[in-house]
Amino acid sequence: MKAHLNTFLLTDPGISESVLNSLKDQICLIDANGIICFVNEEWKRFAISNGGALSELSTGSNYLQQCKAEPELYQGLQSILSGDADCFNFEYPCHSPFIKRWFLMQATPFQPNEGKIEGVVIRHVDITKQKLLELQLKEYAEKDSLTSLFNRRYFEKQLRKEVSYAVQQGTCLSLLYIDTDNFKDINDAYGHPAGDRVLKELALQITKVTRSSDIAARIGGDEFAILLPNTDKAQLEPIANRLSLCIKKLEIREQNRPIDITVSIGGKSFKDDFPLESMAKWVDKALYLAKDMGKNQVVII
Repeated sequence: MKAHLNTFLLTDPGISESVLNSLKDQICLIDANGIICFVNEEWKRFAISNGGALSELSTGSNYLQQCKAEPELYQGLQSILSGDADCFNFEYPCHSPFIKRWFLMQATPFQPNEGKIEGVVIRHVDITKQKLLELQLKEYAEKDSLTSLFNRRYFEKQLRKEVSYAVQQGTCLSLLYIDTDNFKDINDAYGHPAGDRVLKELALQITKVTRSSDIAARIGGDEFAILLPNTDKAQLEPIANRLSLCIKKLEIREQNRPIDITVSIGGKSFKDDFPLESMAKWVDKALYLAKDMGKNQVVII
């Protein structure tokens, strides 16, 4: 089998190898048993530069066996060999300590003269530029450009998802609204650049206090929100109080004068009462109560 594949691929070794070795993509050919029958120079070069053992990735080694650690990849190659699929694509990260990279593996059947499938042609394409652009566009669509928190649109989308999940699982879901006290006065006294700096500092404190499972967003000019999955009232109150205290301790100076920063925080923990409009109204009510109490207050209802 291996001889047949190599003979077919390299009928004129000089021309065939030159063509395959001139390609910047990594290319190999495996037989029906998963044994590598041919690799081009780029395949070898990348294997070495990426810290891999060439002996495990060169001719004679079993590529299919090594793919068993990734079930989707293994099953995809098997589907090519069995004739159940005409092609298989598999996108994967391949990061090094110094650079982030992504590749797309494309697998197609090796079927000489349209006869029996005798192997698989595997091509690895570097899609790093495309992936980085996708991630950048995704960030633009989801993030607030000033604070790097999520934007209102993304927050509302995630709120719907978390509500659905909480209903299914029977868990609590908490929501906090944060409003910057006297923000207009800060802008009037120090200018909008100073106001932007304040918002960035507030976002930083929010990020420090929130957990990895929480979703924090800037939902308005000087308004923020935090969604806290699987969080009840007993857990919500200390988080809100800690955030208020951290913000109050902020030391921001502008024009050689300190800017006093405080926020009003309103929140509520929900369970079994998840209509989105009602949730917003309850948390808005808590926020207004905090403001009516003289601002720089936390109200959890």
